Order: sequence, then structure tokens, then C-alpha cells
Amino acid sequence: MDFKIAEKNGLVIASIEGQIRISTQDDFMEHLDSLCDSKGTQTVLLDMEKVSYMNSGGIGIIIDTFKKFRDKGGQLILCGLIPDINRLFEVTKLNRFIKIYSCADDALHTLKCS
Repeated sequence: MDFKIAEKNGLVIASIEGQIRISTQDDFMEHLDSLCDSKGTQTVLLDMEKVSYMNSGGIGIIIDTFKKFRDKGGQLILCGLIPDINRLFEVTKLNRFIKIYSCADDALHTLKCS
């Protein structure tokens, strides 16, 4: 799993590449915990465009991280979900709580306009 952090227009963008499964979910959680520790008061866009698979443990990690950001006054936003992962967020109704955009550019445009 590859994890990169960048900033664009004042927004922190964390890009993930790979699969989130049992063998990688501890690494995923460590990256998100570190991100929350350093950027928890900001809005962070988690770009998952290059994530080809995510298990239920990955969803749990995202939920926990979302709550940590919210508790610190920040916000975690997702983008670039492949259809199968997006469907998981729809079926579990998590898309009602976590903002999800089709791509990073859509998220950047919407957040810039709000």
C-alpha cells in the first residue's frame, strides 16, 4: 500500500494506492492515525481512486478516523471510490454522514465554493 500526502488550495489530500485487506489494514490505520494527529483540525480529503479493494475492516478504520477528525474540529472527506467500495458506503448508509465526491477535482471545486 502506498500513501502520499499533498496540499492543494489549502486542502490536505491523502492519496492511497493498493488494497485494504487484513494484511494491510494495520498500515492503513497507522497512516490515518498519524494524519489525524498532525492534521486533525483541518479538512482532509482521502483520495481512494487507486484503491482496488477494501474489506470491512477498512470501513471500520475510516469510520473511526472520521470520528477522530470530527472530535478535533476537522473533517475527513472521501473521493474516487470505485463502484464496489462506493456501494458499501451506500448500503451501510455511511454516505449520509461522510461526504463522498466522485474525484478530487469535484471535491476541491465544491469545497472552494462553500
